[in-house]
Amino acid sequence: MNRFLLFILAITCLTFQSKAQDAIQASGNDSKLSLQDAVNIALKNNISVKQSENQVLLNNLQLQQSKFNQLPNASGNVNEYFNFGRSLDPFTNTNIDRNINYNQLSLSGNVVIFNGYQLKNTIAQNDILLKATQLDLQAMKENISLQVVLAYLNILNAEDQLGISQNQTNITKLQIDRTDKLVKAGSLPQSNLFDLKAQLATEETTVINNQSTLDLAKLSLLQLLNDKNITDVKVDRISVPVPSTTGYDTSIGKIYEIAQETQPAVKAADLRIKGADKGIEIARAGFLPIITANVNAGANQSNAQKNYTFREVTSEQNLGTVKFNGQEIPLIVTSTNKIPVEGGTTNYFTQLGNTFNYGFGVNANIPIFSRYANKTNVSRAKIQKENANLNAQQARLTLRQNIEQAYTNLNNAAKRYEALTIQVSALEESFRAAESRFNAGAIDFVNYSLQKTNLDKARGNLVQAKYDFVFRTKILDYYQNKPLTF
Repeated sequence: MNRFLLFILAITCLTFQSKAQDAIQASGNDSKLSLQDAVNIALKNNISVKQSENQVLLNNLQLQQSKFNQLPNASGNVNEYFNFGRSLDPFTNTNIDRNINYNQLSLSGNVVIFNGYQLKNTIAQNDILLKATQLDLQAMKENISLQVVLAYLNILNAEDQLGISQNQTNITKLQIDRTDKLVKAGSLPQSNLFDLKAQLATEETTVINNQSTLDLAKLSLLQLLNDKNITDVKVDRISVPVPSTTGYDTSIGKIYEIAQETQPAVKAADLRIKGADKGIEIARAGFLPIITANVNAGANQSNAQKNYTFREVTSEQNLGTVKFNGQEIPLIVTSTNKIPVEGGTTNYFTQLGNTFNYGFGVNANIPIFSRYANKTNVSRAKIQKENANLNAQQARLTLRQNIEQAYTNLNNAAKRYEALTIQVSALEESFRAAESRFNAGAIDFVNYSLQKTNLDKARGNLVQAKYDFVFRTKILDYYQNKPLTF
């Protein structure tokens, strides 16, 4: 009775799971994807990839600006002053009791003639850092692609595992039908039928678990795709190669040699060493003079500058008398003076033309003592280069370790696949014999169930070993810059 209840419970759970899954799929959009489509969508929507692309844009702007810094610098100034009360006339430099306003225009520019090649080395350093960032972006895209390949293979593996469990369930159902007929005919006891129904309930539970594994595998791929318009996926079946029992055809040393020349993470680390070298040269420029050329021009205007006209005034002055022929004759001197008469304010542009001035010069800033700041900068730049060297060594060490690990995993997967192939073949023969003997009543259900369980488990392990081998192969292909697609 307990086995029969377990059977009913398993059927109920399976039905509920199936309806729930149908409801989920009905509410979303089914999208059948190829592996290449999945990779392209993931790369398009991945946030980390977008951030890396923005970093490339920022580094490119930094490079462009370092080039623009070689150009002359120019600026203009406009100053307006208002004075109230007793003010200084800017033209006569005398104090006047008048409110005045004063306008000053100026234009200045300078260009660096020499600064210890700091501009040149900064451009070279920014160019190197831009290339390193581009390689970082490439490495991130390749990493995302690997994750998509793994998620894709996990779906295929889960589908195969689900197919195996469903197939075994169908076999058990056929066995139940056959046993039911034999029980009714009196050839087998009723307990054999109950045992098979319990076995079916267990296998249907396995189907539910495998369906759940498939759903989780699809969810992993959906999360990598990061596309709100895709709520469920159906993947194209790809031709997965049969694992080779001879292992990988390229040695670890050769794979590592190729990877050092092609892997973007290693190339980016090497570029950053060169960038650190430029950083040392930039820091050393602080010990050298900076020579700049300067030019300036300016003009002034004020309402204190007036237009003047002159009015002639004639005056007579009696200097006394003189005697001439016994007569006193008055001595009168007549003089004419021109008196300035203030008019309106001088025209604005006329004042600018009258006061226009310009000049140029060369400036040399020679460092004498900078409180050891330049020495500290050079030391800091040397430490940064040492860190860049260590990062490059770490990148190569990590690369070597990853290749060795992947190579070992692949060889183990090949051996495991070979052993499981032999095991499955032997268990299939054993199960066929056990099934015939069980149908004939020569063995009990326990032995029959054990044979079937072992075969089911071995088949599942064989599928798992196959996809594990394929993924390990793709990792080693990736380290040799081979395409990830099949």
